[in-house]
Amino acid sequence: MNQLAAITASYWVALLVTFLCAVTTSGVSAQSPLDVGLHFSPQIRYISSSAPDGVQRRVTTSGRDGLALGATAGGYLEYALTDHWYVRGGIDVAYKRNRYATQRTVAEVDTVRNGSNFISYASIELPVALLYRFGYRRNYDSFLLGVATTLTRWGGDPKITSSFNGTSDNSIAYPKHTVTVFGGYETYLSEVLVLGIEPYVSYVPTEFRIENATTSTVRFEAGISLRVHLDN
Repeated sequence: MNQLAAITASYWVALLVTFLCAVTTSGVSAQSPLDVGLHFSPQIRYISSSAPDGVQRRVTTSGRDGLALGATAGGYLEYALTDHWYVRGGIDVAYKRNRYATQRTVAEVDTVRNGSNFISYASIELPVALLYRFGYRRNYDSFLLGVATTLTRWGGDPKITSSFNGTSDNSIAYPKHTVTVFGGYETYLSEVLVLGIEPYVSYVPTEFRIENATTSTVRFEAGISLRVHLDN
């Protein structure tokens, strides 16, 4: 986790230096198809659990549903392929929070207790996106649509708190890739500074194998990306 924190700190220093250099030179440089930007994206994750497997046990633990808030932040470069088509790639630092309800049943005494699981972890991710910008309106505002995926990620050690179960890192199965669809609205704050708001939904099939009768899965992640980029 210390190595992940060091990489994250170095990344943010380099990113801020790059962004500040772009700000100071954007007014004197020629028009470029390559832009640089930053984003902050609060998000929610919805988790649901499979049906109990039906195996008879003395003590049964099973999962239910849950929601949790998290956030992702990062920087990116965006390149114009045509007047409407763009590619975007960058590095994100994500803090994922996952919470869902659980139950514990003891067969001999026919009792049920309610509890919960909480799993959190940080990761560094490499997202790429293809987006389409519609024609600019009279005041230079614009709308866009896009699709994205995560090429790879490096994760820190998860923190797992469970009401009923002992846990380990291998209780979690991370997806290798994700799929995201998004839309957006952009408006100019100045001659070169653009503010974007992009709601999105992601398919991130992360699995939590903590209960002995069910498996819990992140069904979807939804959020809003707040973006600022320089139109060079």
